[in-house]
Amino acid sequence: MKKNIHLWATLAFVLLCYGVFRYVHTHPDSAHTVLNFFVFGMAIVSILLLVGCRLYRRNHSSVGISRLCEMVLNLDVPAFIWADDMSTLFTNEAMDEILGISESEDPGDSAVLLTSLFYKMGLTPRDAAERLAGRTYRSVLHSEGSANRYISWSTTVMKEGNFASLYFTTGFEMTELVNAKQSLTSYAQDLAASESRYALSMKLSGIGILLCESIHDVYYVSEEAKKFLGIDTNEITFSDFRMKLHPDDRLEFDNYLNKIRNTEKTTASSKARTMELRIRASAGTPYIWYSYHYHENLTYSTGRPIIGGALIDITGEKYKDATIERLAFLDETTEIANRNKLLQDGPLIFDRCKATNTACWIIVLDIDRFHIINDSTGYENGDKILRNFAHILCKYSTPGGFAARVGADNFVLIVHDYSDYGDEDLPRRTIERIRLDMAEHPDVSFSALPITCSAGYARIPSDGDSFMQALEHAEFALAMGKGELSYMMGYDATMHQEIVSQGEMENELAAAISRREFLLYYQPKVDMHTKKIIGAEALIRWIKPDGTMVSPNVFIPIAERTGMISEISRFVLEEACSQNALWQKSQFTPIVMSINFASGDFYQKNICETIRDVLVRSDLDSKWLELELTERLALGDVSFTIQQMNALREMGILLAMDDFGTGYSSLSYLQQLPLTLLKLDRSFIVEIETDMVAQEIVSAVIKIAKSMKIETIAEGVEFEGQAKILRDMGCDYVQGYLYGKPMPADRFAKRLAEQTVQLETL
Repeated sequence: MKKNIHLWATLAFVLLCYGVFRYVHTHPDSAHTVLNFFVFGMAIVSILLLVGCRLYRRNHSSVGISRLCEMVLNLDVPAFIWADDMSTLFTNEAMDEILGISESEDPGDSAVLLTSLFYKMGLTPRDAAERLAGRTYRSVLHSEGSANRYISWSTTVMKEGNFASLYFTTGFEMTELVNAKQSLTSYAQDLAASESRYALSMKLSGIGILLCESIHDVYYVSEEAKKFLGIDTNEITFSDFRMKLHPDDRLEFDNYLNKIRNTEKTTASSKARTMELRIRASAGTPYIWYSYHYHENLTYSTGRPIIGGALIDITGEKYKDATIERLAFLDETTEIANRNKLLQDGPLIFDRCKATNTACWIIVLDIDRFHIINDSTGYENGDKILRNFAHILCKYSTPGGFAARVGADNFVLIVHDYSDYGDEDLPRRTIERIRLDMAEHPDVSFSALPITCSAGYARIPSDGDSFMQALEHAEFALAMGKGELSYMMGYDATMHQEIVSQGEMENELAAAISRREFLLYYQPKVDMHTKKIIGAEALIRWIKPDGTMVSPNVFIPIAERTGMISEISRFVLEEACSQNALWQKSQFTPIVMSINFASGDFYQKNICETIRDVLVRSDLDSKWLELELTERLALGDVSFTIQQMNALREMGILLAMDDFGTGYSSLSYLQQLPLTLLKLDRSFIVEIETDMVAQEIVSAVIKIAKSMKIETIAEGVEFEGQAKILRDMGCDYVQGYLYGKPMPADRFAKRLAEQTVQLETL
């Protein structure tokens, strides 16, 4: 019927529009008037239709809301109709009970009641509509003198308006469910309070449980275990479960299954056992550590054994264990194994090699001159070098091998020898590759000092009866280098006695330093033209209590390697400056005192302060002190050397390069170094009378030095013929047995006294 009315109304409107169009077309004179009447009529019709629709909707809405109100009154659960502007509230009996309204009393203002209700529900009136509409909302209603009520509210929008909207809300009582849950929780806590109840709960709990009868190969999986395994079904076959295990744990799981299946049937369950398994839920996810608690013999009343147990996530505990192990067995600076880890795993590697008749090489490595690099570039850069070196070692620790930092710049690398007959050249090749990688590493560019390493190595198990002995033998081989750069040596049985002797020498040297068993000898430096002493080189001697003199060539390398050289250098500096000041106070002709500086001391950043302090305490002017630096030391780190030399020259201290010409790059850096003296090495002087090449080299060096206003001195001059050639070449000073051997201070003082008297008589 409604459709027919709509069709007839539409047809009438179309005919009316058509008639007006035809009339306007045939009567153009009155077209304007007709169109005005038509538009006016359409406007009146539209207004009437709009008013009618509003009345229709109001009547029908009222009917719907009235019916809903009747339904609300008949509901057993709390229900109410309300407006979000707080102007309307209609409740049923169950809702009145919650609001605390009796049948006989006036309910009161709806806004007050709604505000009170929303606050009880944990809402504010302003956000009540937004929080409740179209969703479920749970609240706890607190009442004085009675238990809390837990209600779940569901709200539907009944009518939306421009100024206010009407809502229908019902509540579902959940108090009994919540109380039941709390009771179950309390019961579970009480159940786990004792050891027997805890054991029972572990067997009966459905969390992380895997169970099956031994006649089947399928596990029943609990809900929590399904999450662990990343599956949706309640079953998983043994083979599928096994594939989720870490490959290293599968053998242990296989042994467990075989043992369970072969165990005799019994009516009593055995003691609970555990195994730790790594399980991955799906490909691409990490392995998670679980503790698998099981019994070897669990049976039904039928006597059929049960295979299974409880899975407990122990990843947190494993992380803590890993953290503890990291602190105990990992070197913090390099992030590789430390000495503790080496001493723990080394014996296992030794035993494995012995049991399988295989071999390993244990290589002990030191970074050459690391203390100099550390002092000159700073500790932060020193740590960076250590990390780079450690990571390079890890690159060469073959499968089953090992890399560890065991000291300041001391490392150990274990590599397996997989050749059938033994690869004797394997450690040498490995060390050479490590050196190449270190030299090419981009992070060592901050140091101009070439970064190299020395190494000693031994074979496991043939070079020792135990791992510790093999390690000691590799260290013996390294110690044989005596501080030589880029040293490499394998262990030989004959080394042991020599190393023992060196160890004894180290102990004696330490005792000699504490007892001050050292004495300075002085060798004169003579002017080529006046034949007068212009200086002296201070040379240290070690004289034992029994009168035995130990050569510096023996104990100086040991002192440099062990770090005792700093104390010796300090003794030489203080003694030489004090002696020179004493000679000047004795009115002897002033001379320059030359001392040799060790590389480790020269590269200390506070060397200038140290020297200044000694000069002040000895009351010696800085112009009477000369430091002799070897060519290798001076050119080790050129930028730092220049900086250090400039600081010393600003103090007025003279600088000489010792053993000049023995290196390969001296001339290229000569212009950059603020030297005052070049000391020609004795190797050129020995054959200068007969070797034309030596003559050409010495002559060229003297000419270059003169062009740069640097004085020259030749050492090792023993014959007059050598002195004459040097004098003709223009050499300034000489030093050697021809003019005096190294002598004690009292004998040197006599030479100075004689010279002083001669000069005074002139």
